[in-house]
Amino acid sequence: MMAALLFAGMELAMLGSYRAIAAVTLVAAVLFPLATLGDDSSKQTPPAAARMLPRETIVLVSTVTRHFPDVTEEVAAGPNETSVGNATGSISVVFTDGDGTMKVTLSVDEYASTEDAKAAFLTAVRASEAAPGFRLSGAPKLGQDAFAGSSQVGAEMHYGLGARDGRLIVSATHAGDIPVTPANAGSMIDLAGAVLVAAKQALGE
Repeated sequence: MMAALLFAGMELAMLGSYRAIAAVTLVAAVLFPLATLGDDSSKQTPPAAARMLPRETIVLVSTVTRHFPDVTEEVAAGPNETSVGNATGSISVVFTDGDGTMKVTLSVDEYASTEDAKAAFLTAVRASEAAPGFRLSGAPKLGQDAFAGSSQVGAEMHYGLGARDGRLIVSATHAGDIPVTPANAGSMIDLAGAVLVAAKQALGE
């Protein structure tokens, strides 16, 4: 589930045709990991036929470091296991600092149609409504629909966002020792915007 995506208990605000609601992740703990949104009943995994999107769909670690200077390593890349709905392709990349105490997760899901992407996005937002400790944040100006927010998992705070543009859904989350502040939220929004540009270029959208 994107809810599992964005992070255990994703928190987000929605923009666009959907009204802002307490609801990324979808991005996570990712969340944001996109990472867990909602409860187990909302979790879904990408269909078996979903392909792994090319690595260039997600920005390089150098771009992440520009926004979060302490985050300097790429530690994992693979299919987005928190995808919602029938994604035809996905990728999720995890970045950390040297000690692994700060984490940024960036994900992209591709759908066969805009309608499929819209449905998946709305499902993720609705699932996030039940996330414990959710706090709505201002909806970022990304894509055609977007939501963002923060939640607390134990003593740890997470911030994440999700954005849909056409057939693509981008999620971005930070967790661990990265504090939830307006400045870091702005950095995450800018980083997600860079991911959306990269994804559209890589996938010809």
